[in-house]
Parts: sequence; structure tokens; C-alpha cells
Amino acid sequence: MKQEKQVKLKIFANIVRGEDEDAEKDNVRINSFGVMSFDGKRIEIAYEETMGENGMAYNTLSFDVREPNIVTLVREGAVSCVMTFSENGRYGGLYDMGFAAFDFTVATRSISNKLNFEKGGVLLLDYNTEIQGVAVQSSQFRFDISVVSA
Repeated sequence: MKQEKQVKLKIFANIVRGEDEDAEKDNVRINSFGVMSFDGKRIEIAYEETMGENGMAYNTLSFDVREPNIVTLVREGAVSCVMTFSENGRYGGLYDMGFAAFDFTVATRSISNKLNFEKGGVLLLDYNTEIQGVAVQSSQFRFDISVVSA
């Protein structure tokens, strides 16, 4: 039987595109509400994110509780992609912006998953996004998940 809880998400991200003096740096803060569900094996956290003038993205973070340091993020809407994160792992994906799509690789440097269904917790992701083997973006994300109601 699937259990669900309402959650509040605070997402903090440091993103660097490019290198050296040409680098563009963004600090992103997102506050959202979502639903955390648990079926006895997997935790899923579904939430919405506004993508500027591009519209909404519907995101789902998920992981198997027996392997908490392998996390998948599915994004649908204004931008669509599937990203998988695991310590020192490399996973390919397709980034679709509607008018253009391209292949990319997620190269995870580190992951720390302290999320549980009872209380929420913190997920840290540190990774590069690569296109044709070249790092085009370096990202560090922190997801603070707190339970609002059961």
C-alpha cells in the first residue's frame, strides 16, 4: 500500500557554466510544496518548478530505500529530461526543450542522501553536466525536505 505525505521543499543550487573568467555563476533558490510517497521500496517526491518564462516543470525525485545513493530526477513540462545520480557514476540522458533536444551525460562527483519517509531530510548532489565528453556545467544542489502533513 502506497503512503503519501505533503512536503515542503527548499532547493538551493550553485551552478557554474563555462570556465575561468568566462564562467557564468548562478545561485538558485526554489521553494515549493509537493507530495512524498512510499510504497515500501521506493521513495518518490513530486513537485512543481517554474522555469522562468518557459513555463512549469513537473519533477519527481526517487530512490530505492535499499540504495539511497542512487537517485533519479525526472523532469517533464517546459523542459524534459531524466537524470540519474550515483557517487562517481556517469549516466547518459536526453535534454528536451521542446524546440531543441540534445544528448548529455551526468557525471556525479558526490551524493549524500539523508531522506526518509517519516521526517524528510536533506539530499546533496554535486555533479557535472557534459556534452560530448566536455563539462559544460558544474552543479551543487541541496534539497531540504520537511513533512507538512501525513
